[in-house]
Amino acid sequence: MKKVVIIAVLSLLIVGMALPQAKPGGIARQLALGGSQAGLNAVMNPFLWDDPSLVFFNPAYQHEYRDYMWSNIAGGQILSTGSTNSDGYGYQNAGVSFGLSNAFTLGLILSYDPSAANYVNTLPDEFPGMQRSSQDIPSIQNVWEAVATYRFTSMTLGLGIMYGWSNNDYKVDQVAPTSATGEQEASSSVLGFRLGALMKLGDDADLGITGVLRLDNTTDRIEYSPGVAGLGGIYEASGTEIQLTARAKIKMSNKFNFVPYAMLMLLSAEPKETEPPVGLAKTTATLEASSTNYAFGLGGEYRQNDFLFVGGLSWQHAEIELNQKATVDTVDNIMGFTGLPVINLGGEWQITEWLAGRIGYYRAIGSVKQESKYPNISYEQNTSMPHSWLLIGSLNPNTWDGLVTLGVGLDFGNFALDATVSEEALRRGIGIIGASDAINTFGYMTASYNFGSK
Repeated sequence: MKKVVIIAVLSLLIVGMALPQAKPGGIARQLALGGSQAGLNAVMNPFLWDDPSLVFFNPAYQHEYRDYMWSNIAGGQILSTGSTNSDGYGYQNAGVSFGLSNAFTLGLILSYDPSAANYVNTLPDEFPGMQRSSQDIPSIQNVWEAVATYRFTSMTLGLGIMYGWSNNDYKVDQVAPTSATGEQEASSSVLGFRLGALMKLGDDADLGITGVLRLDNTTDRIEYSPGVAGLGGIYEASGTEIQLTARAKIKMSNKFNFVPYAMLMLLSAEPKETEPPVGLAKTTATLEASSTNYAFGLGGEYRQNDFLFVGGLSWQHAEIELNQKATVDTVDNIMGFTGLPVINLGGEWQITEWLAGRIGYYRAIGSVKQESKYPNISYEQNTSMPHSWLLIGSLNPNTWDGLVTLGVGLDFGNFALDATVSEEALRRGIGIIGASDAINTFGYMTASYNFGSK
C-alpha cells in the first residue's frame, strides 16, 4: 500500500509539472523584476501589465485572477539577515477571490494597508494646542478589504471597500471613599473606497483607471466625573486621502507593448481640540498637514519567445508639509523628494516549464528638499542623492542607492511559489534549505494557488 501511495503522489507531481495551471506572480515577482514603492503605492514595476499583485493597484484585476488565493510572505529580507517585525503585520498579506459567475467575482484582501491612517494618528501628539499629555494611540493592526468585480463586453469594473481600526479603552468606576467615574479612549480607524476599470479601447489598446478615497480618523479622549482641573479633554484628528491612477497598454508590434502610466495622490489632515481639559479655555493653535505625490512614466514590455523584458523611466515626486500656528507664531516645514529619472528594469525567462528565472534593477536619481519657515528666519536645503524608496518589510529602508535583485518562480500544478534571492546568499552561496551562518537563502516570497481554470 505504501508503494502505491508513493507512486500516486509522484505521478500527480509529474502531471502537474507537465501541465502547470498556476498563475505565478505577486510582490516577490515584482521585486525581482525591479519593482519600487513609489508611483503605485505598492512595490511594483509600473510597466508590467499583468500580475496578481495589480489587484492592489486596480480592483478590476481581480476578474483576471478569479478562483485564486495568494499570500505575500515576508521571509528573509533582500538586504538583511532577518525580519525586524515580530507579528508580520504590514509585511505579510493574503487574499482570495471566487468566480460566482462568468461575469461576477467576489474576494477579500487581508492585512494590506496602503493608507496614511497610522500617520494621521500621530498628529494629536504633534498638535501645538495640546493642553495635557497625549495618550499613546495604537497603530491600526486590523485591515480588510472586500473586492467585487463585474465583467461587461469590453470593460471590467471593480469595487473595493476597506476598513481598519485600533483602540485602547480604559474605564473605572469608584464607589469609596467618593463616587467617581473615568473613561479614556485612544483609537484610530480608516474607511476606504476604490473604484477601478479595465477597458478594451480596440484590438491593440487597453486602459486601466482607478479612483481611491480613504477617510482616516483618530481620537484621544479623557473624561472624568467629577472633573478635575487641568485633566480630561478630547483631541481628534481626521485625514482625507484621494488617489487617481491610470495606465495604458498599446500594442506596437507582436513583440512590444508600450505602457505609459500616471498617478496623483493627495492627503490633507488636521488635528483639533474638540473639548479642552477642565477649567481651560479652548486653544487657538492649529496644525495642518498635507501631502502631494505624483508620478508619470513611459516604458513597456518586450517579449521574445520565453523571455520577457519590462522597464521604463519615470518622474516621481513626494512632498509633505506641516503648517503650524501656535498663538501668533507660524512655522511651515516642507520635505520632499523628486526622482528624475526613476529606473525600473526587469527580465524574466523560462528555464524549464516549471522554473522561471528573474533579474531586476531599480534606482531613483533625484534630490531631497527640506524647507523651514519661521516668523523671522527661513531655511532651505537641497541635496542631490539617489534613493531606493522601498519600505516594505523594512526592505532597504535607509539605503540611498540602487537595488539589484534576483528571483525565481516555481510552478507545481496549480501551486506557484515566487521568491527573491537574498543579497547575502549571492555572496555566501545558496544554503538551499538552511545554513549554519543563519543567512537567508530567499528574501521576499509569494505563494499562490489557482483552483480555477488557466
